Amino acid sequence: MKDEKNYNGLLMKIGAETENKIMDWLKINNREILDFREFRLAQRIDVDFGIETMDGSILLAEVKSDKWINENGNFLFEWNRINHYVENKWFYLGWGWRSPAQYLIVRNPESCETFIFNFVHLRKFVALYVNKMGKNLKFTIVETDKQKTTFCILIPMKELSHLYKKFIIK
Repeated sequence: MKDEKNYNGLLMKIGAETENKIMDWLKINNREILDFREFRLAQRIDVDFGIETMDGSILLAEVKSDKWINENGNFLFEWNRINHYVENKWFYLGWGWRSPAQYLIVRNPESCETFIFNFVHLRKFVALYVNKMGKNLKFTIVETDKQKTTFCILIPMKELSHLYKKFIIK
């Protein structure tokens, strides 16, 4: 049975814990971390943090928690969503395309493995990977909640090994 809304409860708690651990880790090597998580607009466009680098630049990052991600598994790229009950806004792009963030940070909350992707390079790879795989592309459907269904593509992490940096963030 689908939850009424998935932005409450256990998934949100795990996601918030991941975001907090990433924020603490980022603070070690950067000047300042701007926390956008409470701003509704930032939530809508899928940006969690602004990272002020040592040279004063601000880089945007989106953080995801994924208990399945590891170097021998698959990467889940959110392609699009269906809003089942929102008139004239039935479909919208998933975070994989929509987020203006420069970096995607994905952490496995169980193993603490953390993968940092440059979003521009990742998107280019995804577009070329879809072309290469054609009808052999692997999709999965996430029954997000009663209001939404999410369509994602699965990409073996071994295909992405040149696109990420891996860290253990406890």
